[in-house]
Amino acid sequence: MTRFQQAFMLLLALVLAHPASAQEAEYVLGEIVVKSDKPGVEDVTNVAEVTAEDIEMRGATTLNEAIEMLPGVYIRTAADGTPRIDVRGFRTRHIKLLINGTPFQSTYDGQFDPASIPAENIARIVLTKGASSVLYGAGGTAAVINIITKGGEQGMHGSVGVRAGEVDSYLGKASLSGGSEKGFFFGSVSSLNSKAYPISDDFDRNAAQDSDNRENSDRDRDSAFFNGGYNISDSTKLGAVFSYTGGSYGKPPSVITDSKDPFGKTAKYERLEDYSEVGTQFNLRHEFDFPLSLDTAVYANQRNELTKTFKDDTYDAINGKSRSTSSVAGASLRASYDFDVLGVLTTAVNGENQSWDESGFSTNTKGKKTDIGVNQDLQEYSAGLEYTITPIDQVTLVAGGSHVAQTGPESETATDWTYLLGASYRPFEGTTLSANHARKVRFASVRNLFDSASGNPDLEPEVAKHFEIGLTQELPFKTVFSGSIYRIEAQDMIEKVATPTILDPKKETYTNFEEYLFHGFEVGLENTFFDSLWIKTAYNYLDSEDKSDGSERDELQYRPRDTVSLEGKYICPFGTTLYAGLQYVANQYTYNDDATLKKRMDDFTLVDLKLSHAFLEKALSVYAGVNNLFDEDYEESYGFPRPGRTLYCGIDYFF
Repeated sequence: MTRFQQAFMLLLALVLAHPASAQEAEYVLGEIVVKSDKPGVEDVTNVAEVTAEDIEMRGATTLNEAIEMLPGVYIRTAADGTPRIDVRGFRTRHIKLLINGTPFQSTYDGQFDPASIPAENIARIVLTKGASSVLYGAGGTAAVINIITKGGEQGMHGSVGVRAGEVDSYLGKASLSGGSEKGFFFGSVSSLNSKAYPISDDFDRNAAQDSDNRENSDRDRDSAFFNGGYNISDSTKLGAVFSYTGGSYGKPPSVITDSKDPFGKTAKYERLEDYSEVGTQFNLRHEFDFPLSLDTAVYANQRNELTKTFKDDTYDAINGKSRSTSSVAGASLRASYDFDVLGVLTTAVNGENQSWDESGFSTNTKGKKTDIGVNQDLQEYSAGLEYTITPIDQVTLVAGGSHVAQTGPESETATDWTYLLGASYRPFEGTTLSANHARKVRFASVRNLFDSASGNPDLEPEVAKHFEIGLTQELPFKTVFSGSIYRIEAQDMIEKVATPTILDPKKETYTNFEEYLFHGFEVGLENTFFDSLWIKTAYNYLDSEDKSDGSERDELQYRPRDTVSLEGKYICPFGTTLYAGLQYVANQYTYNDDATLKKRMDDFTLVDLKLSHAFLEKALSVYAGVNNLFDEDYEESYGFPRPGRTLYCGIDYFF
């Protein structure tokens, strides 16, 4: 037994009561729509929330871990070593990430790294699938994730915590917050160091992966976060947010050693040797004496990366090197007027500059060196209106539209429009029916347009048309049923396609595919009949089709047809809390390079457990847990094994 396993068993023996949990104060100034007690867009769309209590219960340390149990969400890690969030068959680039209502993702490819977003700063996560508000502007063709960070409460509060896991994985964190009638603040720091993650004992070791720990899977992350608010008067409030994250991580290579395997990818040896991400935002809210509210936000985000590629798995001889900077700077103005019985009208104007700068070199398989030099800017603008009305108590209606535009140095100005129509009806107490239809638009990213190898400046915007019907029904014994049926018609989707030339027979270019089709349903049950027991389960069915002319695929790659989640929390009579979570993923496929061969991926089931206890009137919390309890050998992408059984334990102190 290792030293860590001995410490784990000792700490597990101390787990005898429930850890402290309370409703977290929030930073509310960044909300895109002024809060109101009247029904809004969330009443007619598909919205799921994760609270700080949920994050603590699951033992999540990052954004992807916090939301992986939500219906319609599938977390997938492949060759780049970064967890990617898929929603209803769409990829991460189709998700608009907001932190306190302002955009926070790469200008290069429209993606973001959820593993670099610490969970300890999060008060609440709001995931809106499909028909999100038009006031966000372009993007979010799949979903919008809005992270509301923690705020400060009256008095002074703080916490310190340490978590340890197998393969010398450590996380240390501390926070301090406070507040008064004139304002509040919240600040935190954390540091993560992980040498590797273990792979399953059932994995067949080979020349590419011959040890118990995944090759090149280390990760370091340091972060600092601060937000604060000041009440100039009862009607005028100021707010500011600052965040920093920096570190490095390896990108585990493919473990396929058979060069004739049609589904295997050539192993790449890459590391993100250094990255830093800084974000700032300033908010001002003013509420007039009459029912008009104004919100303004100014924000800027920047991510710097140093990436290196190597010739082999010794990670000594450098084969390529890239330094890049992704920057976003923007501002927004939002106004909301309450017409009382005639409804609420909200308008928003947004504008931002996106820039990408990259330099370095790459070397091909024949040893030819090519210099990299890219410096491009894009601008995006939007202006939208959204109207919500409740003509009778049982009915809510929402309609909105937004004009969106993108300009760039080497492409013509692209313009388009989005809209949202939705309704909800509550015929009986405990019953809510909803329906919505939306048209969402995503513009091509800098990478899509200007990448030196695959860019295409003539790309059209991607368009997704959403149709959804939902039902929420309260049942006997404190049980709630939720379900929805959806259909998504995605047009002009941007993907790489083979465009061989005499000089480059393997050349690929970003191209607008004609059409993808996603349709399916989500159903769930949640029960709280017993005060000491909470159970939640969900099943998701997704059918994906490539409707593009000439396509060889009858369904899309890495889109599981069936996913099941089951969670439960039980508080023992003597205070111990037991959490258990299960995920089942089945019926997903991968293709070879030209999509002429299809392979079904192995189905897999993951089980996580966590026990927790609190001492000293809940000031001291002790916990221990295990992820992938049964040491399942599984892959989310072909040739890239994921972590096996992993133990962890920790202590948090609150004051």
